[in-house]
Amino acid sequence: MVALATSAGKEFQPSLLEAPEAAARVTEKAGGKKGGTQASGANYTIDTVRRFKQSLRKSDRLFFLIGIDAFSDIAKWHEAKALFAECDFIVASRPGYSLADVANALPEGLRPNSAITKPFQKQAAKGDLVLPGATVHLLEGVNQDISATAIREAAAKSKPLAKFLDPAVVDYIKKMGLYKNGG
Repeated sequence: MVALATSAGKEFQPSLLEAPEAAARVTEKAGGKKGGTQASGANYTIDTVRRFKQSLRKSDRLFFLIGIDAFSDIAKWHEAKALFAECDFIVASRPGYSLADVANALPEGLRPNSAITKPFQKQAAKGDLVLPGATVHLLEGVNQDISATAIREAAAKSKPLAKFLDPAVVDYIKKMGLYKNGG
């Protein structure tokens, strides 16, 4: 779907890094076991980030771009705390989220205590949040009132997707029957 969505832009190069066969080859070349830490086909973000970092120089910085709705569940991700050690986060903010919401979404051990975050409950999620073990840059001005979760839910209910997605991606989702069971 990424290849379909970016096909018109020559500045984009979709990666096969998360494709199971490509991931296994990269892990094996790095001297690891086939499949890395993945269990039964699961594809964890921490594994992808670590594989990607193998192609970078030590002086390079890696940034992980994510929407604030997905970031809200980051503490539940596999090896979430380790992920913050591997890269900085750029979180696309939206109206209605506070700086405290961002801080409180961090994994245990990185999250500041509530006495520190309480004054920020009414402050919009903007600027940078730099804490020991975590750097989060908040990207303002993202005015699309849509999320991947909402797109999956709309597809599951056979609602129109054309106002959110490239027509080629909409056709692919329909052709493949994706998200019919809510996933």
